[in-house]
Amino acid sequence: MTLITRQSDFDQLCEKIEQAGIVAFDTEFSSESYYRPRLCLLQFAFDDVIAGVDPFEVTDLSMWWEIMADDKTTVVIHGGREEVRFCQFAIHKRPRKLLDVQIAEGLRSRGFPISHTNLVNRVLNTSVKHGKETRTDWERRPLAEKQIQYALEDVHHLIEIWETQQQSLNELNRLSWAEAEFERFVEDVFAEEQREGWLRLSGFSRLSRRDMATAKALFQWRDQIAFEKNKPPRRVLRDDLLIDVAKRQPKTLKDLNMVRDMNRRDYQQHAEEILSVIKQAIQIAEEDLPPKQKGKQYPSQDEVLARILGLALANRCQELGISMPLVGTTSDLKELVRWHVFDNQRGKTPKLLEGWRGEVCGKILTDVLDGNVSLRVVDPRSENPLSFDVDRTAS
Repeated sequence: MTLITRQSDFDQLCEKIEQAGIVAFDTEFSSESYYRPRLCLLQFAFDDVIAGVDPFEVTDLSMWWEIMADDKTTVVIHGGREEVRFCQFAIHKRPRKLLDVQIAEGLRSRGFPISHTNLVNRVLNTSVKHGKETRTDWERRPLAEKQIQYALEDVHHLIEIWETQQQSLNELNRLSWAEAEFERFVEDVFAEEQREGWLRLSGFSRLSRRDMATAKALFQWRDQIAFEKNKPPRRVLRDDLLIDVAKRQPKTLKDLNMVRDMNRRDYQQHAEEILSVIKQAIQIAEEDLPPKQKGKQYPSQDEVLARILGLALANRCQELGISMPLVGTTSDLKELVRWHVFDNQRGKTPKLLEGWRGEVCGKILTDVLDGNVSLRVVDPRSENPLSFDVDRTAS
């Protein structure tokens, strides 16, 4: 185990990773005080090498990010959303051969999501030795030996875990499911950056079109300030205050300070900018205002039907020994109900009917909605107490 602090040693490490063709990867970072998480440590494991890299000393990490995004090197991670994002923001490329052992475990057991410690114990029947540094300050230097050991243990077992999972998934004919889900995971992470963040503000959809325009302008201003100052947007202006200010549309400093908490010193330093943003938003032409997001109204039955489908999905996942949270959520079930029952199966195909999910549960779920299934309790003490009996002559 080693900690790399020189650029030349890091470059040599990357060359060895390319030769190995597979590497376990993890990071430690700090996110509370920054616009985007600050990378504090990179950890790698392959062959007989286990190494950490100090990004405070090794400043050019581009060689690694290019390797992570190539189509030759397999990168094994555990719950690696931030690892993908670091690659995304560094070189604007997506990993091509990424494997997430947390996702893989959910496709061969009911253990999703699962912590690294529990995964090591479940798959390898061994214990993690250094597990007491979860609240460490990774920005502080020098790093203690026990911190480094803890961080490196996060990658120590990942390749061995994947090898075990890969064999099991092959035997279950689910390896293609895992590969599809790894790809979806990366796509979802990349898509987050493209979403219009103001639409996710609590209360935004209930605003008038004029207030929406003001909230959108404030959101964009806040995001730019946060980026320039490298601090979380909420530290510039809280979401709830942003919405309240957009509703009130104050024209003077006195009006602005009537909004509760806006008289705080850290907000006051931006007061004139906020008023300027509001003034410009008020002048937006009517035809250029954001449209009201009128989602289609569905009958209240969709809630009841989604719950019934939830029972069928839970039972199916129990039978196959896979994790229901990985297969589908309540939102996914409602999407299926609305598409199949109320939209006459028009529009985008629901997630639960696509790919491996369609293989796992698509038919049973649509049969339930078509009235072709009867539910029985066959053995209340059994691991599979329910039976969904299909009778397609019923329709």
